[in-house]
Amino acid sequence: MNPVQTNEEWIKGFGEVVPEEKSRANARTINYSAGSLHIEPSPSLPKSKIPKILKDIPDPFEGLLKMEVTQGKVQEIQDAKFIFLNLIVGGHLIAIIGKAGSGKTAFLTYIAAILAKMGYQVIYVNADASASDIKDYARHASDHGYTLLNPDITGHTNDQVVEYLKQMSLIDKDYSNVVLVLDTLKKFTDLMAKNKGKAFYSILRALSAKGMTVICLGHCNKYDGLDGLPIYEGTGDLRSDFDELIYLIPIKNPDGSLTVSTHKDKVRAELEDLTFVIGSDRNVTVSPRHIDTLSLSKHKKQLHEDSDTISFILENIKSMNKSATDLFEISKTQQSGFTRRGLENVLKRHCSEFSVDPLWLSIAQPRFGFRYGLISDEYKHQLAAMRRGV
Repeated sequence: MNPVQTNEEWIKGFGEVVPEEKSRANARTINYSAGSLHIEPSPSLPKSKIPKILKDIPDPFEGLLKMEVTQGKVQEIQDAKFIFLNLIVGGHLIAIIGKAGSGKTAFLTYIAAILAKMGYQVIYVNADASASDIKDYARHASDHGYTLLNPDITGHTNDQVVEYLKQMSLIDKDYSNVVLVLDTLKKFTDLMAKNKGKAFYSILRALSAKGMTVICLGHCNKYDGLDGLPIYEGTGDLRSDFDELIYLIPIKNPDGSLTVSTHKDKVRAELEDLTFVIGSDRNVTVSPRHIDTLSLSKHKKQLHEDSDTISFILENIKSMNKSATDLFEISKTQQSGFTRRGLENVLKRHCSEFSVDPLWLSIAQPRFGFRYGLISDEYKHQLAAMRRGV
């Protein structure tokens, strides 16, 4: 084996700096050489230097304080002019996001008709409708006085729409009486390409800076987030560049209609969520009160996941009230495979004590615990109405 060499000897012999690797275990420098190994105490690390660019800044807080919530910013929020209920702000860039079938187009054509009646010039660019549907949308636009555009059937492209919007953004003009609806956003830019999305959003931002109200409809990812909310399709720029980001949360009703509530995610004004109902004929009616469809949607999903356990519980409390222990013993006897903890969770989740739409009555016992029994339809509806604020 070659004799141990120092750094100086290595450099002298080969004329180059020795490759070194910091050892995390003993804070020494491991010096590798051809056939030799030498371990030396690591030299003291140089003190960190302040970058020159920071030395040139007179106030080190200048950049950070640009995010200060000033009285002027607060006043802007308070002075926001709503053009549709307390949801749509004039001159803002707004993203309305929902899953397929959540009522985005039905809701926005309804809003377009109202705004046109109020005297706004409404331009609805529908690049997402099929040829069969576009006839109905064209009739609705004609009946209610707003302009419907479709690039495909007129021999144009979505890229041309973007170019025309860019030209409009460069003109010195007041667009405060114009409402632009883009249906849907992904038809006009690549939502997953950060640079392309950013460039398109800057065009829309320039238009809103000139007073135009711009409403973009967008899709969601396939899976919801951990909080049960849908996740918008695209990069983080979508959320940061828009003034408002609003989700539509639908639930299907037994009669085939759809109850949809807004869920504001990002706002720059004092928005109020609302609920609307879309009939099977696509007619939209705004509800006088807000319904928490997100909670109802979560409840419906939970019912589906708990369906086997629910059937087992209902079958075994028909004739007599039972505790979780009673049901667990029955499960063991029948070899149904339900665990005690699983039964307890489902019993509590859907009982009259906690559930918005209870499936059984919970009866507190004198010493501890609960027994569970059938609940009358009348009492069940009373509890449901009370907890939904009806």
